[in-house]
Amino acid sequence: MYYIREIRDSTNLSQKDFADMLHIPVSTLRKWEQNQSSPPSYVLNFIRNSFPQTNKDYEEYLGSEKKKFYLDRNNNKVGDSLGNWISFHEDISNVTKENIGIYIETLFDRYYEIVKSFDDELKCDKIHKIKWR
Repeated sequence: MYYIREIRDSTNLSQKDFADMLHIPVSTLRKWEQNQSSPPSYVLNFIRNSFPQTNKDYEEYLGSEKKKFYLDRNNNKVGDSLGNWISFHEDISNVTKENIGIYIETLFDRYYEIVKSFDDELKCDKIHKIKWR
């Protein structure tokens, strides 16, 4: 479906990476994007619910390098175009919109760094068989 192509394009992922994220064959994704077949409704609902850019109730913020971030004020959470969500507790009603965008991008930059560090530590552990005590 063309709609799925738009979602994938908004993530800046290749067909292979997007298909891997959904745990489907690339050929299936291609058929959906070229309207040769349609995903089951539960898959379409999953895709819609997984990517914040499909929800018009979220505020969109454009970061550097055209990264898109989303604010869900009702549930105090922010998301990125890959469907990662981070909850927060502070009331942001009096924070300027421009600053919110900067804070969200900074938060996700830190999040990506932590995830990368975690992945690197796991890889190192597998190679060196580290035992922590």
